[in-house]
Formats: sequence, C-alpha cells, structure tokens
Amino acid sequence: MGDSKNKMAQIVPAILEHTKEAFLQKLSLVSKIPGVERIQVDFGDGEFVAAKLLSVDEMSNLNPAIHWEAHLMVKAPKDFLDYQICGFKTLIVHYEAYASAVDVKQTLAEIKKMGFKAGIAINPETPVKVLVTMEADQYLIMGVVPGKQGQSFIQGTTDRIAELRKLKPNAIIEVDGGIKMDNVKQVADAGADLIIAGSAIVGQENPAEAFEKLKQMANQ
Repeated sequence: MGDSKNKMAQIVPAILEHTKEAFLQKLSLVSKIPGVERIQVDFGDGEFVAAKLLSVDEMSNLNPAIHWEAHLMVKAPKDFLDYQICGFKTLIVHYEAYASAVDVKQTLAEIKKMGFKAGIAINPETPVKVLVTMEADQYLIMGVVPGKQGQSFIQGTTDRIAELRKLKPNAIIEVDGGIKMDNVKQVADAGADLIIAGSAIVGQENPAEAFEKLKQMANQ
C-alpha cells in the first residue's frame, strides 16, 4: 500500500435510487453482503443535480449495526432532522451547493452540533485547495459529475486524491464515482480511505463477490 499508508482502504456500497421500492430492493442486496460496515445513500433534489432521488422522509429507520452516510447532492441543505431520525451517522454536503465558503463552514459546524460526522464533497471541476480551510470529518472527491450511477471515472482524479493527501495528511479521504475493478487499486494507492462503489457492486450478478474482490484489489 505504500509506506505512508498502512491502514486498509474500505469499500463502501452506494445506493442511488428514485423510488422507495427500488431503494428497498438495493438495500436488501447490500445489507446482506458479509463484511459491509458502511453504506452510502445518495440524495438528489433535481436542482443541484438533474436527478430527483428518493427523499429521506420516504425512508424507514435504518439498521443501526451499519454506519450510514447520506450524500446530499442537494442545493444548500439546511434541515437535517429527518436524517437523524432515520439513523444516518454521517452527512456529506457539497462545497458547490452553497453561496460561499462561509456558508459551507457554518453548515459543517451545524451538522457536527447535531451529533453527526460531517463530510464535505467537491465536484471534479472544483480545485482541491478549497478544502484546506474546511473542518470536516471526511473529505469526498468526486470521480464523476454527480447525479447518476454508472459513469466513467474522470482521469486526473487520482492526482486530486494525492494532492489532498499532501494538503491534509491526516484527513479521511473518500472517493465516489466511476470506481471499477481496474481503477480501485490506483484510487487506494493515491490515498483514499473510503472508496464508494455503486454499480460496481449493485450492478453485478453477485454483489457480495464483487464487494470482496474490490476490497482485495484495493488492498493488494
């Protein structure tokens, strides 16, 4: 894994769905995978991203044995109570979703005050250096333009991970979008701690096998 990084990269299945039925179907798939400790659920408002995804108020309480994180691809979200009721432990907001860096910082502080872990995400076109002054529990670099599953990984994303690792040596770095068997090791080697995989797991015939293989590839 390289000298500076002894800890294992963790594979995190993601669920991105438009309806409650489809969400529950995916949920039953991923929550049965042996070794899954964390699951990410994507939320989209149809404004910050084109996709209008399942809303948190349509969801039932989540299994507390799993660490649930909500990826809010939403314009300036402010009200987080429903996520708390549902059982989410980490909330990730987008840097680009707010009018200013000050608003982002205030939101991260508010999320922490409510007892969540706070994550901040940046889109592919946003410079990594904007994260330097952000106080978050984890930092998410998008490997695709957010909003839909199954896109190709944008070249140069691994350079952005490595850049962030230099700027914030002790940060928990997360990468989301376009993760496949053939790039998961590069992403881990560049410094990613949490690697989000959507269609690379739930889109496969055997999701448990896909999860296990991604984990092995990332940490070989």
